[in-house]
Amino acid sequence: MAERESTSEQPSKLSSPWVWGLLLVLFAILLRLFLWVHYQPITYSDTYGGYMRLAEVLLDFTLKGYDGTRVPLYPAFLASLGMDEQKIWITQMLLGVVIVLLLYWITWRTTTSIAMALVVAGIYAFLPAHVLMEANLLTETLTTFWVVLSYALLLYYLHSNRPARSLIAALLLGISVSAAGMTRALFFPVSIWFLVFVFLGGGEGWKSRILNSAVYCIAPILILGGWVWFIYDLSGMLAPTTRVGYNLVQHTGAFFEYLPDEYAPIRDTYLEYRNARIAERGVQHNTIWEALPAMAESSGLHFFQLSRELQRLSWMLIFEHPGLFLRSAFEGWINFWKAPVIWQVSAFDSEAIGFLVTLLSYFNRALALGANLLFLMISFGMVVSREIRARLNIDLFTISIIGGVWLISIFQTIFEHGDNPRFLVPQQMMVIYVAVRSLWFLIGGRGKLEVPTT
Repeated sequence: MAERESTSEQPSKLSSPWVWGLLLVLFAILLRLFLWVHYQPITYSDTYGGYMRLAEVLLDFTLKGYDGTRVPLYPAFLASLGMDEQKIWITQMLLGVVIVLLLYWITWRTTTSIAMALVVAGIYAFLPAHVLMEANLLTETLTTFWVVLSYALLLYYLHSNRPARSLIAALLLGISVSAAGMTRALFFPVSIWFLVFVFLGGGEGWKSRILNSAVYCIAPILILGGWVWFIYDLSGMLAPTTRVGYNLVQHTGAFFEYLPDEYAPIRDTYLEYRNARIAERGVQHNTIWEALPAMAESSGLHFFQLSRELQRLSWMLIFEHPGLFLRSAFEGWINFWKAPVIWQVSAFDSEAIGFLVTLLSYFNRALALGANLLFLMISFGMVVSREIRARLNIDLFTISIIGGVWLISIFQTIFEHGDNPRFLVPQQMMVIYVAVRSLWFLIGGRGKLEVPTT
């Protein structure tokens, strides 16, 4: 009888976080199989006009002929899959399943709540903004994978009490962060941001912190630094891509008429295209890509020379008209938080499924916008109030996420007008994680939790 009572008190297998995690992954796989039957991969102008074109260059296993308009990891990803749309979609769905598991682990480790882990990971697993993004042949899914993996590695690193494991985690973190930058150039500065937390969480004593930081820096210096050197050697621009001048015109094009007459060939050509685009679409964004051939012809400058010249002229306009630039930058920063759901209803083979997904996409966007607003409120609150920091259990890991999102929001709006809300997509789930985690601590009234060391 005593033995029977002892057996009955054993915890149920359903109380194991890994059982729930694996069940969530199973349902995520089934949903993606359903989409495989009823949906199709979606291409955009960036797909073939940028990434596929560069992937063809990389098929020769050389950078000869690579124009540096994009960082190379996504084109290399496409090339490794033979530029086959179906294979790319399948692989991006597999990455999505891994992202689900990583989000589940991160949330469970930092809240000890299976329910909260299911909520955060389930949002990525099932809602259209994330599932359907995997069908888009764009950089977002691969970048999201590197971003979420980087935060998972940072969490492991911060709570590892074994020097050898810390060094391995620091090395892998440096590789992962570098991979994010080599997938989307916007994430280059994140490598410096993560270095702060590698140093702060590097254990006791300066020797340990410096050693871990040095190991972390190996990959960013070799990979990111090596790529910047390649771009400089190619184009004379110290930047991750050769598009810097063209990207800045996304801002300064709005007041390009203020350029002096000595730059009339470039100025007037751009204004002609800008006015036509405004008449057609109401905005001047992305005019530069239509005007570029004519501007190159009128100025006599080739692609790299024109980018360098537009970079110089843009900075001149920015310093002369800071108010106009700040207005444009603020507009772009607002657009950063708009939480898009990027998909095509016509890609479904069933109108009923398309209608259901449309309804879900409205809910998805409302949820993301609410999370973004809460994230901004938390950001401001933690800066001004020690009580809020304590109540929400704002730790080093949470600060790394909040600061990382802010860093990207600022960089994207300085160096390229953020009219495209895709810029937040790779970090959207980390924003949602911070929002859900904060609500969990706020509503539950829980005290400070210690994440188990590894």
